[in-house]
Amino acid sequence: MKAFTTVFCHMLAQGNSLDGLIAADDAEAKATVSAFIKSLGLRPMDTGPLEMARRPEGTGLVMTGLGRYGAGSFNFTFGVSTSA
Repeated sequence: MKAFTTVFCHMLAQGNSLDGLIAADDAEAKATVSAFIKSLGLRPMDTGPLEMARRPEGTGLVMTGLGRYGAGSFNFTFGVSTSA
């Protein structure tokens, strides 16, 4: 199970609507963590099996780089936008 690697804690504390990325092989574990993420007011986003855990981890590293160099602060989030 891998989750929460793309959410800065201070952004979570502000009560923003955020996406929580999840990677896991166990469907029951995913359902449990998804329910927990929803209970926090976040939107769980399933990224696939545990082998995908490297991808959200890499996104977290990109976010750290953006905070330090590109965005100039850590007051941002990544999210998933969908359209019909």
